[in-house]
Amino acid sequence: MLSVATGAARATDKARTLRASIDERIESLAKAIDAERASAEFRAYLDVQARFYNYSWHNCLLIYSQRPDASRVAGFRAWKKLGRHVRKGERGIMILAPCPFHRTETDDDTERAIDGVWFKPVHVFDIAQTDGQPMPAFDVPDVVQAADDLLSGLKAVAVARGIRLAYVDLRPGHYGTSKGGTIELANRMASGQAAKTLAHELAHEALHKADRERLTRSVAELEAEAVAYVVCRHCGFDVEVRSSRYIALWGGDGKGLRESLDRISATARAIIDDVEAQQTGPRDAKPETLAA
Repeated sequence: MLSVATGAARATDKARTLRASIDERIESLAKAIDAERASAEFRAYLDVQARFYNYSWHNCLLIYSQRPDASRVAGFRAWKKLGRHVRKGERGIMILAPCPFHRTETDDDTERAIDGVWFKPVHVFDIAQTDGQPMPAFDVPDVVQAADDLLSGLKAVAVARGIRLAYVDLRPGHYGTSKGGTIELANRMASGQAAKTLAHELAHEALHKADRERLTRSVAELEAEAVAYVVCRHCGFDVEVRSSRYIALWGGDGKGLRESLDRISATARAIIDDVEAQQTGPRDAKPETLAA
């Protein structure tokens, strides 16, 4: 039987080994992110994306109500500048374009300036309504490997932490969301993608529930995805391409990753320890889930 001192020493050695492994993996991810950001493919993608407007919440609702599957929308002339043309007979998507105005009014010999905005209806078109030059793409590939054991362990960790899991239908390209005590996962994902997503959302729950106002969205996504990457790598499957491209698209880089190293490492270690405890401990508890 091991003495208390021997057990404590082994636990300390295990923690040091895990920290060294995490540091090495984070450095590998940092280099991969910077390589993606430096690629011609990524620069071409950003150049094209910069030509698309960021539509207001109200216009996004208008677009969705008329064409729910729309992915990239632009006006007739904007598509022409991008080397594409709207097909004859395509019906435009109506949105409201802001038109600022400035005028001067005179009242009782007093001039006053009036500034305001009025809106006029204009039409935009989705890329699916156009033909022409291919658009630069920067794909973030899904995780297709099976990871049933890891997924089961992460579900058990969520339950042990008092987090409820809900399986819902999310729009294409969205796999999960953290809502402070509840994690929503998309239905019908491969177990590897589901495990990676759940690790990502568990990181949000651990790191960002109280920091949402302090951190930028870019930093929050960088930290959560880096934690998911470390957890997945520790448990035997590689998600470097997806994670590095995901972080790059959110504006993250190797420098930012290293600046958050301590937060990422501590959160990843806690999840890994909890997963291993769930896998070696009692297995009676079943993850609590909500219906879609």
